[in-house]
Amino acid sequence: MVKGAICRAIDRMVIRAAAEALEDQELDCHVAEATKLMADPEFMAFPVKSPADFNEGVDRTFRFSSAVRSPWAQNNVVHGKLYRAGRDWAKKPATILLHGWNGEGGYYWQFPYLARRLNRRGVNAAMIELPYHAQRRPSEPGAVRNFISRDLLRMVEATRQSLADIRAMAAWLRAQGVPRVGVWGVSLGAWFGGLAASYDPTIEFAVFLSPVVRMDQAVHELEFCAPIRRGLAGHDVALDQFNLAAHPPAAEPRHVLLVQSVYDLFAPAATIDELWEAWGRPVMWRERHGHITILASVPVLERITRWVGRTAREMTNGE
Repeated sequence: MVKGAICRAIDRMVIRAAAEALEDQELDCHVAEATKLMADPEFMAFPVKSPADFNEGVDRTFRFSSAVRSPWAQNNVVHGKLYRAGRDWAKKPATILLHGWNGEGGYYWQFPYLARRLNRRGVNAAMIELPYHAQRRPSEPGAVRNFISRDLLRMVEATRQSLADIRAMAAWLRAQGVPRVGVWGVSLGAWFGGLAASYDPTIEFAVFLSPVVRMDQAVHELEFCAPIRRGLAGHDVALDQFNLAAHPPAAEPRHVLLVQSVYDLFAPAATIDELWEAWGRPVMWRERHGHITILASVPVLERITRWVGRTAREMTNGE
């Protein structure tokens, strides 16, 4: 009981701080254009190729152009890092690490640690910056500067752009000869990863850590989603098409891991129970943590790296 109260208090504090820090710009919501884009049958199910301009820099960095364009050039370049698992890395499986909303801290500090742990288990790790985050956050006046805003069209575009970027990274890895590719997403990154894994059969294993399952519920209930609610005021826009239950991964259930934080106030535990049923009961861990405290749990993170290493190895070797 005490641990649950502490975990919920931390989640509540972070939700409140995120809401207070979020800049609610006076933006046109573009609801009609967003609704039209959402109705496109190829909104999520579109062909993706390995990026032709994939360019590697120093200290494991890389960059390539996103196949989906936003109005801001800064947001249209995908930045990331690739941690190779030894000299014969292309013969080993790989996972793509996807951070959460405003999760630059996790990207810069936690992901390199996880990548090295995965490398020790024979798994390559690629990490990419999602749209409107880190180096991709536009700085020019009047630009959208956050994934969450009252401009629904830019959020919908950013969702499509995220899927394109994840799948392009997977395609590049496969083009290098990597035998198996998976994703490991956190929170919002787990939502993006779930959508990508549903429409890309080359994503063959996945970890979803505290995933945002019900996007419609999150938009209507979370305090920091108030700008979206203001943008939608007076408009009847169905957001349930973005709920993960409607998008089961192409991967086999035994190769999918759901990690539930039972005290989570961002992604309620009940929604992940519903997802587990809708997805055919994949592997499920129920951890006594909140949305924030689980990210600081070294035992949980280490257990996930072991699961990824074992699952990817068994798939690659046919065990």
